Amino acid sequence: MKIQSNKENLTISSDRVFNALLNFTRNQQAPSIPQITNWTVLENGCSFTINDMVTCTFKLTEQIPFSKVTYLIDTDKGFSANADFLIEDNGANSDVQIIAEADVPIFMQPMIKGPVQQALNKALERIKEMVERNC
Repeated sequence: MKIQSNKENLTISSDRVFNALLNFTRNQQAPSIPQITNWTVLENGCSFTINDMVTCTFKLTEQIPFSKVTYLIDTDKGFSANADFLIEDNGANSDVQIIAEADVPIFMQPMIKGPVQQALNKALERIKEMVERNC
């Protein structure tokens, strides 16, 4: 199953967005998002808990300079997905979209699609806030 976020326009260049997406998993301090706890930096990614319910591990699997960053997301609930962060250069700005792909049983897809799409849109809003604030 493939789920796409909305496309967001960020007021910074594609190279700065790319570097921010690569470096967020290397930050020793957790993002200032109240739902995230137990932030741990790993060799090629990070691990954290959301709402004390699910622990996620992000592992960097692909990077194409200034256009794409891909993470494998594993959870302690037996669910995994790939998340592609696609970056389009737009002069001094950038357009960013997240595309997640997971192997989900067909009968569960209608129940999962809406909440995951909302989560991707919210994640992209948070990324925009963090990246633009740190410029």
